[in-house]
Amino acid sequence: MASTSSVWSVWIALSLTLTLASASPADGQGGGGAHCPPVLCGGVEIAFPFGIVQEQATATNCGGIGFQVRCVNGTPYLGYSRYDHWLQILSVSYTNASLLVADTHKLEKLGASDGGGDSAVCRIPGNNSSTKVALPFSISPLNQDLILYNCTKAPAPAPDEEGLVEMTRCGNRTFARIGGRYGEPDDDGGYSLDGCGATVVPVLVKDDGKANASDYEQLISGGFLLTWQWQTSLEPSSVAWPSQRLQTQRFV
Repeated sequence: MASTSSVWSVWIALSLTLTLASASPADGQGGGGAHCPPVLCGGVEIAFPFGIVQEQATATNCGGIGFQVRCVNGTPYLGYSRYDHWLQILSVSYTNASLLVADTHKLEKLGASDGGGDSAVCRIPGNNSSTKVALPFSISPLNQDLILYNCTKAPAPAPDEEGLVEMTRCGNRTFARIGGRYGEPDDDGGYSLDGCGATVVPVLVKDDGKANASDYEQLISGGFLLTWQWQTSLEPSSVAWPSQRLQTQRFV
């Protein structure tokens, strides 16, 4: 009888071990959560709560859910996708729980990142940059709105009276304009113009807080600020802050 009980105990222990192993996020299907070792991707340090998704992988077994980063040719991009590398990470502030990202898709559509100056290759992107941002991130109200217009006719009144700047690279019916703080539309309740499609890109205006819409390419490449919320159960003392690490891996 004792022998049977011992065998039963061993079987239960083995079954529990196998169950826990199969539920482990190490199989690449879990939600992560472990503290990743800090990694350098280009000149940007990627540390917890972020986690690097390795090449050819579809997931990472460390880092928080939604904090996945891909390092492609020495450039970090936010998100799981191996193909839609549109939000490039320019810098990360772990003490402020914020990061600066650039919507590189917008630059590609505008022909700014491929060296092309031909208006035939320049297109006004149709989607707002906010459509690429989801929890746990939010767009900081410190950003300002940059509005890109693609018009079927010249807007009225004249562009200079509306604060519009003609985007000569993209044709004579495309305009750029600097709006207010992100999330605070103008007095008309929006940025719409009759006969024009509008695309809004947040930009972080530095220095004196003033920007010129004619610098739309530089403003987009300069990025906009995202913030994230820490989980309430996360102990700051357990985070691998950049200033505390001893060794850092490097991705090139």
